[in-house]
Amino acid sequence: MLGVAVLALCVAASLAQSPSFGGCPTVPSQKTFDVNKYLGFWYEIYLFPTHFEKGKCTRAKYTLKDNGHVEVYNRDLQDGTEVRAIGDLYRPDAAHPANLKVRFAAGTPYGSYNVIDTDYGNYTLIYSCESILGVAHIEFAWILARNMTLEQSTTDRLMTELQGYGVDVTKFHKSDQVGCPQ
Repeated sequence: MLGVAVLALCVAASLAQSPSFGGCPTVPSQKTFDVNKYLGFWYEIYLFPTHFEKGKCTRAKYTLKDNGHVEVYNRDLQDGTEVRAIGDLYRPDAAHPANLKVRFAAGTPYGSYNVIDTDYGNYTLIYSCESILGVAHIEFAWILARNMTLEQSTTDRLMTELQGYGVDVTKFHKSDQVGCPQ
């Protein structure tokens, strides 16, 4: 069993740069969530590094689809070339409106996309944690803003909030939005 756990951790570590030992911290999502207010453009301000985001000028556009799901159009620039990923986001349980699921390829499993804190007009804090056999976990986190910059006091407050739940916020890296096209 330990061999399987070590193998799983190695695979997970190769897929993301934020693996940790132990279980996932308990991070509550925002109690209420209005998907219609969440739609539109969001710019990435901070993120836990991932293997799938390597560029700059990262932003997302959320658009409501006819089936009630949300199209997520992510893009960044890598060496001057636009790299896009189009995903599907939905709310599986109305009792937990800010606990969403997202995937970026048909046939792949949905991953967690939990909105921890948003005011809809300025910022959003997203967190996801996937346990690996209870001995390790992979974390993803983003701070997004409606503009390419966000007041440092807001960023500090969001990081402090996440840290209060036991998340290591030193994993956050600032995204590069300098000189980016609108």
